[in-house]
Amino acid sequence: MNLAEKFELRNNREVTLNVRPIEIGLYHDYVFEGPCRFGKGDELTKEHDMMVIEMKSKSDYQKLLDNFGDIPGVNIMDQIVIRRDETFPLNDAMLEEMAVDHDKVDLYIYNFTVFGADLAIEFARRYNVASMILPTPNNDAHMSAAFRARGLEMHSPATLEDARKTLRALRARKVMASTRALVVVRNNSVFPVTNYDSFLNHADVTERLGTTFTYYNLHEFLDQLHVVDPMTNPTLPGRKADNITEEEMVEIEQMVDEFIDAAEDCHMPRENIVPSMRAHYLVNKLLKKLDCNAFAAPCPDMCATRRLNQEKTTMCLNHVLNNECGVCSACEQDVSALLSMVLLSSLSQTPPYMGNTVPTKLDENDPLVIKTRVMFRPESCDAETPNLEAQGAKSVFSIYHAVPSRRFEGYDAPLAPYAIRPFAMDGRWGATVRYDFKRDIGKTITLARFDPTCSKILIARGKIVGGIGYNDENCSEGVFFEVSDGRKFREYTMTTGNHTSLVYGDVFDEMVLFAESVGLEALTVE
Repeated sequence: MNLAEKFELRNNREVTLNVRPIEIGLYHDYVFEGPCRFGKGDELTKEHDMMVIEMKSKSDYQKLLDNFGDIPGVNIMDQIVIRRDETFPLNDAMLEEMAVDHDKVDLYIYNFTVFGADLAIEFARRYNVASMILPTPNNDAHMSAAFRARGLEMHSPATLEDARKTLRALRARKVMASTRALVVVRNNSVFPVTNYDSFLNHADVTERLGTTFTYYNLHEFLDQLHVVDPMTNPTLPGRKADNITEEEMVEIEQMVDEFIDAAEDCHMPRENIVPSMRAHYLVNKLLKKLDCNAFAAPCPDMCATRRLNQEKTTMCLNHVLNNECGVCSACEQDVSALLSMVLLSSLSQTPPYMGNTVPTKLDENDPLVIKTRVMFRPESCDAETPNLEAQGAKSVFSIYHAVPSRRFEGYDAPLAPYAIRPFAMDGRWGATVRYDFKRDIGKTITLARFDPTCSKILIARGKIVGGIGYNDENCSEGVFFEVSDGRKFREYTMTTGNHTSLVYGDVFDEMVLFAESVGLEALTVE
């Protein structure tokens, strides 16, 4: 059961970038020639000019549909054609015609031969809109320079492929501004115990990215896991809460059966999986109520209360299942990682992964250091260590957390083989998905993390070279990947922080364009 669909959550997959094409055509009322007007016979007539405007506007619009109409989440709106005579009029009637439904438009793409810049500039200035000029033989440079000199947003891609990447990046910008994160907190809404490298100030994040936040007390959250009279929660005495109901438990039990049936291996008693699935259900119930579409919760802070032990649950399963539905969900209340996941997945259209990021080999001259999990049973992990030397890997890192996806290839891809193992080693509770990253050796990934000030972002390409932890418990699940410059990558993480996010596929260029569009400094490792 897909809870994002059941609760009709505002899914980031459904965010649409609305693009309005505007054609500005010039006609002449009089037959004459001059330094900017030339032709022969009927070519100098108003009727011929009108015919050219009609033909060109249809051709330009069709080219937009042909080149950009297949980009997921990009909607090419109806074209607006503005006709003006050789006196170059600029009046309110023209601007109002261009502004039809402007509150629904995210980007304007202009097409004209010459003599349209003044009209486009005034429109952009008056309505504060983003603009794009496509590569042309003679007018993209003067349009771009004129806009930028006036502080107006203008995108001037060099090629049509660059334009496609820019559109995807601008859609990602809209996704970020459409994100409202539900953040479960204990003592502090910004800094959980293990993440003082997350965003310092969420108001700054809202100012730069448009993302907003709703905070929720963890004791109120955990109390509502119980199937009791919703008026009797100790944290909300006498107030009706959103406790799991008997009817919802029927759905939850069914979800557990589906989860077990689809697994390659299950190493947990069924009854020990139910509490984690119940937590997943409650998360989505609250996301719907609070109109949120992303989620983060603290791990050590919740663990320290002993209530996770009491409830026999962790949030790992919730994160996996939410990420597969396009509702990003992050460990350890790391909001920097969460928004990195939202951004990456909006561009790749695939579920993200996040975790602790550790160098295992900084360059080809370093000795191979593989024991990165001394707190997580290194003796069992070592049996799965990939042979990095045999692959000729030079700069290798690992990311490990028990929140892999079963659909790394795409939201609608078939489920990959997976196992179910507990987070807790002794009590065997806290359901986690185990995925063998070794099956994806050689695949390209894109990695990212916002820095704590939300002024910089790490962006890197990588290649999977191994996996670890499929046969283990807790956070020992992980992926090994190679980057082009290990020392540079490590140094950038010293600025951005621990938890790095990744997606399958190459969206490096789009990430850089996104950073430019919101004024972030891109720390890149290509």
